[in-house]
Amino acid sequence: MDESVRRRAIREITLILETAGYDIEEEGDPFDLSAVAGKECILVMCTDDPTQARIFDNKPYILEEEGEKIPCKKLIFTLNERLTTHEASIWLPEELGRYAGEAAVARVEGRRYRIRMEEPPVQKQQRREGRMQERQTERRAPAPGSIACLSVHVSQQEAARISGQKGEGRLRLIPHWAYQYSCMGQATFKGKQICFDGEGTGAISAINGLRQEIDPEGAIPIEIPDNAEVVRPSIPAKDAESQILQSLTDALSQRVRIKTESGDAIFSEEKTFKPNREQINLKVWLVYVPVWQVRGRNIVEVNATTGEILAEPMDEGVELL
Repeated sequence: MDESVRRRAIREITLILETAGYDIEEEGDPFDLSAVAGKECILVMCTDDPTQARIFDNKPYILEEEGEKIPCKKLIFTLNERLTTHEASIWLPEELGRYAGEAAVARVEGRRYRIRMEEPPVQKQQRREGRMQERQTERRAPAPGSIACLSVHVSQQEAARISGQKGEGRLRLIPHWAYQYSCMGQATFKGKQICFDGEGTGAISAINGLRQEIDPEGAIPIEIPDNAEVVRPSIPAKDAESQILQSLTDALSQRVRIKTESGDAIFSEEKTFKPNREQINLKVWLVYVPVWQVRGRNIVEVNATTGEILAEPMDEGVELL
């Protein structure tokens, strides 16, 4: 990092931290600034050197305050977008610009600025993966003879009334491929940072592959009722995973437009960026949705969890009139 750039960055970071109520001291090696507010300490380094950043990131720093030892937070400002850390927060120019603007507004309004330290990239990914692992553990594998299924809240009699048909209802358990994902990654296009971060859950039909608006987290292990028909999946797990990955990749993609000026001419360039497979952590499992199929003059299907009449059949070969 150029020395003049480093000095200007130190000046801007000092102003941000002072607006947040920190007392600032300029330091020599190995870091540039120390900021203290109450029992909180932030150490700041401005560097593009991976080795220097790694040493700073890995070394613990302790503030002794009235006999109490307080671990110091660490902040690295860098122009090197490939830097990663385990403990230190990273500010790229985009973050510095955002925080500098927020601090400026706080000074104009005469209020104290509350700074938010970004979570280190490695810790953020580990936290997301840990949360997904916890959810996977909570979602116990069904015992032999049972399946993961949404709860039945609508009785056969209620389903017949809702359907408006005079006929018997049959409980059918329709398979769905549920999924949970987290994504963390970024790309850069002409100085602009594109973020792919995201997480969530969803489900697709294991019969026709259509996306379904159900809550897979609500499924619980149940024994298969004697009078229920368990429909077999038509789409294998591997095919479902490929379909889900393609859908997530499209949903997380970012289309970026950059305008540049050359003399009196203005040029606009667009490009679409997509996360790669390694940036998406995906778990897929089978969940069943209970449906009452009522046969009278017509065939009507009622979701046994929500009581809603299905506009489209959940199973192939069923025609709703």
